[in-house]
Amino acid sequence: MQMVPSSPSHPSSTLSMAISTTAVVFAYHNVGVSCLQVLLARGICVPLVVTLEDDPDENIWFGSVIEVCKAHDIPYITGQSWPKVLQRLQEIKPSYIFSFYYRYMIPDNVLEQATKGAYNMHGSLLPKYRGRVPVNWAVLHGEMETGVTLHEMVTKPDAGPIIAQTSVPILPDDTAFQVFGKLTVAAEQTLWGVLPRMLRGEVQSVPNDISKGTYFGRRRPEDGEIDWSQPAQKVYNLHRAVAPPYPGAWTVVNGRKLVIGKARLAGTRSSNPGLAVINGQILGVCGDGHCIRILELLGDGVVTPEALQEILEPVQYPKHVLILGVNGFIGHHLLRRILGTTDWFVSGIDISSHRIEGLLSHSRLRFCHGDIQKQEAWIREQAAKCDIIIPLVAIATPSVYVKDPLRVFKLDFEANLVIVRLAAEFKKRLVFPSTSEVYGMCKDETFGMSSNLVCGPVNKPRWIYSSSKQLLERVILAHGLDFTIIRPFNWIGSRLDSLHATAAGSSRVTTQFLGHIIRGEDITLVDGGSQTRTFLHIDDGIAALMKILENRDGVATGKIYNIGSPENNTSIKELAEAMLQEASKRAWPKVAVVSGTSKAYYGEGYQDVKRRMPDIVETCKDLDWAPTVGIRDALSRLFDSYEQDAGGW
Repeated sequence: MQMVPSSPSHPSSTLSMAISTTAVVFAYHNVGVSCLQVLLARGICVPLVVTLEDDPDENIWFGSVIEVCKAHDIPYITGQSWPKVLQRLQEIKPSYIFSFYYRYMIPDNVLEQATKGAYNMHGSLLPKYRGRVPVNWAVLHGEMETGVTLHEMVTKPDAGPIIAQTSVPILPDDTAFQVFGKLTVAAEQTLWGVLPRMLRGEVQSVPNDISKGTYFGRRRPEDGEIDWSQPAQKVYNLHRAVAPPYPGAWTVVNGRKLVIGKARLAGTRSSNPGLAVINGQILGVCGDGHCIRILELLGDGVVTPEALQEILEPVQYPKHVLILGVNGFIGHHLLRRILGTTDWFVSGIDISSHRIEGLLSHSRLRFCHGDIQKQEAWIREQAAKCDIIIPLVAIATPSVYVKDPLRVFKLDFEANLVIVRLAAEFKKRLVFPSTSEVYGMCKDETFGMSSNLVCGPVNKPRWIYSSSKQLLERVILAHGLDFTIIRPFNWIGSRLDSLHATAAGSSRVTTQFLGHIIRGEDITLVDGGSQTRTFLHIDDGIAALMKILENRDGVATGKIYNIGSPENNTSIKELAEAMLQEASKRAWPKVAVVSGTSKAYYGEGYQDVKRRMPDIVETCKDLDWAPTVGIRDALSRLFDSYEQDAGGW
């Protein structure tokens, strides 16, 4: 449905105007292909197309803008070299700039080169569903209608005045792929209909009141994880929103990741939430008792009902986990994974709960709001009941090591020693998160279980954290516990530290840099930023930790594992540069990088190591695990997390 009524066309005058009209096109995907072809069919001169190279890690199921350019001998460039793009546009002086499913924001100084205006074709009925992947979000939220909008481009994404809209229905069983096919046709029709009026200067716009709309960020494959405690309609909407050729809605059953290929809503069943084989059919039983019938289940190929039944055979896993520090960085990510993918119960304690507010009423979570140093009776009671204890409470910021080492020792060693003794008393399995810092100033090329643990001089209090963790490891071994010790190597991700802590060294490096960028402050590189670290995304870390908790066949019992990503070895300077590049893509404030000394930044008691490279061969072999998230993707996810949930930090 066009917003602006059609007016009689004037073929001859419109054609002559089209011939003299130039348009630079930013385009990608099927909508980019179709709309570019519409411009050409209407006689618009396209002297340049800016597009994107296909991502080798993405399932490319859509058309190629590059192939259209080649077929019509249209010059094109790829990538985001904005100075180069700006120079080309200044030479061309285009009448119009069009953006058709180009995946990035176009800078204002580029948009200003269009003499008659810059327009974007967006895949929703604005102002609803501004932002990324609007089709998927609309299906996920159970919308019955969506559409396309041609609008003027302004500084804010999808916020300019609306030129034309066309709506399409979303039928109850439509997948996002099917809806996207409708939108591609709608985009073609919308542009075809409005172009003659644009060329004659007869276009009328209406305001785009973004206060009445919504903004959504990008979606990633991990967002497709199914929470079977949700009602069936919500689970079905998730399937429809991400069904193939998108990555699919998925679940984990006894360590096997299974993806729903095709499904339909079904009736009710009396069964526990999750996958089940009933009367030879695969069903997904949901929290409200209703089901979805899974017509195609994918694992390593198609999973038959008989094959699923074998996967579902009961395996004895721990049912009750005690997490101390459940609201912390690792704690809250681990809690979400446990509650979302297992039937385990969790007892958790922390001094705050802002990261887990949405989970506090969960039937399988018992939460205590308190300090582990003051809630000994509660902790003792839960330790006696649980199967596994995970003490995640620690101070892990270098500035505190230097300024208040006794506080670090009291919490990181003394308070955790109490937990180790409880595990020994009640004969509970202990999964103890140590630190990569136990290796200290080790000279080995890669750090492994046979590496020496070397700390610096006593007058350098920064080693109090490393020494506390190392001594606890030795105490755990001496007790003869059922244990696994993990040594995380620079895990990063959403809600790592508070972004409100502004003092130098008050948070770990990615959060510190992100906070500086958000606040428009200079980034300080300590001692030039030449130190290298191997950053691991939290999703990879939690995946390894879940394997350790499952401990199939006792493979992790009595082991110490490095959990890191050698492939992500990056200097702090390179990290800062990569984060600034990510910020630039999103038109965030520009900040400068300045140099500083470790003495000025952390204090006299600080001492650093140049490199910290883990040997993860045994970890990968024992756990059937490997890191999958590259450093660039990890940083992109970090920025996405802040854009989508700044308050959760």
